[in-house]
This record gives sequence, C-alpha cells and structure tokens, in this order.
Amino acid sequence: MTATISLGAEFEHPASNVWNAFADTDQRVQWGVPEGEEMVCDIDEFRPGGAIRARCGSPGVLEFVSTGQYCAVVPERHIVTTETLTRDDEILSTAIITWTLTPTSTGTRIELVDQVVSLVGEGMIDGHRNGHDICLQQLDEFLSSSDPRPTEDRRPRD
Repeated sequence: MTATISLGAEFEHPASNVWNAFADTDQRVQWGVPEGEEMVCDIDEFRPGGAIRARCGSPGVLEFVSTGQYCAVVPERHIVTTETLTRDDEILSTAIITWTLTPTSTGTRIELVDQVVSLVGEGMIDGHRNGHDICLQQLDEFLSSSDPRPTEDRRPRD
C-alpha cells in the first residue's frame, strides 16, 4: 500500500529557529515523537549523504527502529530523507520525506511531504500521517516554550 501524505503548518518563528530545532539532535528528540513515547538517535550525521538511525516507541522498550539517509540538506530551506521503519527485524514501511521551510512575513511555513510504502497495511499509513501531524504541533509548542514573546503573541496560525 502506498500514499503521499502532504501536511503544512505556519509557525510564528524565524526559519533559523525552526531549522535549528530540526538540525540539533538533542532538540529534535524532544518534539519528534508523540507525547508518552521516546526516541533515541544512535546515529545522526546531519549532512547530505549522512546516515540516521533512531529507536523509538514505548519508553524503555523502543520497539521501532528507523534507519535512513539524509539525501539533501539545505540550511533553512529543505531536508530530504529516506526512512525505513522496522520492528523485530520486520520491515513495516519505507519512505522519502521532504521538509520544506519557507520564510513568511510572520515566521515560517513548513510543507511536509511523505511518500510512504507500507508493507503491513493502512494502519502504518495512518501512523505516518498522525505522527507527522503530532510532530508539527509539538515543534510549534517546543519553539514557543523557549520564545521570549508574550503568550498572546505566540498563538499558532492556521
């Protein structure tokens, strides 16, 4: 089963802040998985051709392994990665994921496109979609939590 998932979000944060939250592994593991789950990056060579390997899932269990490669990394513009997700050495899905950052008059627009192949059915497609949606929400919350502007100026834009 295949799908192309396209999501977008507006952030009231400059592209440099959004970029840094993705480029810095320590920051990414804070917003990069749904609340109540955990992610540990074993390898994160954030550069074109660099490898990435992360374990994620239930805290202390980390039942999923994500391996991939950074295909393109252009600071404050876009990131293209491959990702193969496994559990107990069974391939669940493989994908090409593109994050595009576009500066706006009020911050940054993110467009996320995930071209995914699920080897275990529609539930994995839904998992990709829901996971990305949650990550975008949590990224905004993460950036806002360290934002010095008053709370009323930090409302997310639809």
